[in-house]
Amino acid sequence: MLDFIFNRRNFLRVGGISAAMSSIGLSDKAFAQEGFDAYEDKAVVWLWLGGGPTQFETFHAPTDTVPTEWQPVNGSIYDAKTNINLGADWTELAKHTSKMNVVNSFSHRDSSHRQGTHFMMTGQYNPERTTTSMAKYPSFGSIVSACYGANNEENGVPTYVKQGKIEGDEGAWLGGAYKPFDPSNKDNLTPRVELDRFSTRKDLLKGLDAAAVASRSANSVDFYKGQAYDVILGSAKDAFAVEKENEKTKALYGSTKAKDIGEQLLLARRLVEYGTRFVTLHYGGWDMHSNVSNALKTRVPPVDKAIAGFMQDVCDRGLDDKVLLVVTGEFGRTKINANAGRDHWPSITPMFMFGGEYPTGRTIGEADRSYSPTERPVGPLDLQATLFDHFGIDKGTQRVDNSGRPRYLLEGEGKVIL
Repeated sequence: MLDFIFNRRNFLRVGGISAAMSSIGLSDKAFAQEGFDAYEDKAVVWLWLGGGPTQFETFHAPTDTVPTEWQPVNGSIYDAKTNINLGADWTELAKHTSKMNVVNSFSHRDSSHRQGTHFMMTGQYNPERTTTSMAKYPSFGSIVSACYGANNEENGVPTYVKQGKIEGDEGAWLGGAYKPFDPSNKDNLTPRVELDRFSTRKDLLKGLDAAAVASRSANSVDFYKGQAYDVILGSAKDAFAVEKENEKTKALYGSTKAKDIGEQLLLARRLVEYGTRFVTLHYGGWDMHSNVSNALKTRVPPVDKAIAGFMQDVCDRGLDDKVLLVVTGEFGRTKINANAGRDHWPSITPMFMFGGEYPTGRTIGEADRSYSPTERPVGPLDLQATLFDHFGIDKGTQRVDNSGRPRYLLEGEGKVIL
């Protein structure tokens, strides 16, 4: 999939300066944060349905009689054993309800795309997000990267990888060291230094610019874990080689053409198998203000097939305890409007999770007929607490921000959802 040819900037980004650090008398330990060296062997795949997916036609179709404008437009598929009721277009996912945890009471207060997305990606509300391009709080993936280090210590694979931009996926006050690695960024993969030139680690070190290393702050240097040699010459590049998968596996995901959701989820599985801890994927097109029925018929089938294939593949490989899949968007939708569409509704945000050593085949929480939580309401901060629980990150973990002030990574009292 990717020809791993890196420019100097990308050497630094993917973690290649630990070796250079030793040459200037620095070590990983010099920058280590207390308590940041012992976390669970876990990973998260975060599938973002950008635009605000409708809860009625995805994972939270009503299970009782409701007025027509609240009913799923194409019908539903109900599983009595789990009480999970999916929109009728999710025929592949419906085969795996016993593996799902559907959250029926996830709610927050912001109906704008930008702010709602930032809230969901960080666990923190930022009312200023519409007027600034800078994230105020670090994303979940950036926090995980800060805890584990920017790269896997064994093979150099990036800890946090994104496939498609999602608002709020930055490192914010944690610093740029923890932003996601973007394999599609041509600036990161500009062919300036070819792999064949680096036959030894010594040769690789000669390719690093010592001045660039010296200009990095200690806050950033810590998290480039010194695996450039392994990334470039070792096994990390293989993590991105989706083309190496056999045809039977590819078929599970549907279309695996470049940038298709099937290819992206297959890549996500490869990455977590190699040691990546947090992968985000953006599958947009859910802002359905008109003609929901037709929009669903084209938008759902590819992702339905890909998610079901991912779940099956993860289980077949024995990775389901390690990997937690989170599927959600920035908010839910209202009852049918005059244009046969649905408008923004943050009071219920559709979400389901799979994997991660949690009990499955459940619905969590309840909502009333107007789609507001009535039982066990949860929100973005609770989602963050759930991720902390999955990774084994203590809620009291602190990190020093760019001004030198210690801050909690979990700012608030979140409850584990699962």
